[in-house]
Amino acid sequence: MRNFTQTWQTNWNKKLNKYVPLLAVVAIFGSLGTWFLVNSHAATPVASIQAETGTVSATATKVSDATASGSQAVKFGSGSSGGGTCSGGTKPDASNTGVPAGMTLTTVNGDMTVTTAGTIVDSKDIKGLLIIKANNVTVKNTLVEGRSTTSFGAAINIQSGTGILIDHVTVNIANPTVYLDGIWASNATIQCSDISKGVDGMKASDNSTIQYNYIHDLSEFSSDPSHNGGPTHNDTIQILDGANLLVQGNNLVAISDDNSAIQVTQDYGPVTNLRVNSNWADGGGCTFNFAHTNNPLTVTANNNRFGRNSFYDCPILISTQTTLMGTGNVWDDNNQAVPVQQHD
Repeated sequence: MRNFTQTWQTNWNKKLNKYVPLLAVVAIFGSLGTWFLVNSHAATPVASIQAETGTVSATATKVSDATASGSQAVKFGSGSSGGGTCSGGTKPDASNTGVPAGMTLTTVNGDMTVTTAGTIVDSKDIKGLLIIKANNVTVKNTLVEGRSTTSFGAAINIQSGTGILIDHVTVNIANPTVYLDGIWASNATIQCSDISKGVDGMKASDNSTIQYNYIHDLSEFSSDPSHNGGPTHNDTIQILDGANLLVQGNNLVAISDDNSAIQVTQDYGPVTNLRVNSNWADGGGCTFNFAHTNNPLTVTANNNRFGRNSFYDCPILISTQTTLMGTGNVWDDNNQAVPVQQHD
């Protein structure tokens, strides 16, 4: 888990002789205007696409395209994927996160591993895992579907590198497995993304900013090897260790049978400078569960809004050696301050 953009554009400059007769100028401008429209970047862009011969998810369709290998490509339908306003103050959901509606994606069959610094992964449908091992990688407008696996991992696994950006990405695991989470993130910004079908939506560590995402519909299993064969402990975000984590403006939707929307355990080491602000969160036994485990814990949490679907009617639980700082944490339905339970 741990150790986890494009300028282009050509400017066209043409200058006409000011002594050309007016009618000639009009004719020339008309011709040039038509030429520019067809040849410049102002014309309708053409995506690089390839055949889609596999199964597509419910959020996408096969479309005919004579320029694609096999004359088919994958396209997100309007209303079935995101790309709308994604920023603070707007509740993330399927309409404004993930791959923008109407975008055509190039299929990558199998895993993609990025090892070159500065790589931009744009407009792909990755039918496997995305593994990142480089600095300053950007992944945007991309669907990651994962694959079957018998070892623990994530559909997007940031194994090393810094300065990583995951932006308007959809993680929708096509074949959920007890071994696969949505994203493992460190040294990264994850934003405006739609993440579903992992056991955990995300595991986050050092220097991670998780903002304006929609994390939902986790995959539950009755037998989990990591829990001695007991059921999965599903969290939309789990934090096992790390410094300098910001979780803000997300919509974190767990169900009452899940473990939590945000779970801090410190199983791998201390968690420091954790800020949890302005999220919408619901579900779990307790929706936010902040545990000190082996190290005292301090968390700053401000202006979070909670639903009523936690199993124990427990929006926030802190352990006996956890200090919670912050204000403005309220029930979403009536703006009343939520209670905080404290016990181990």
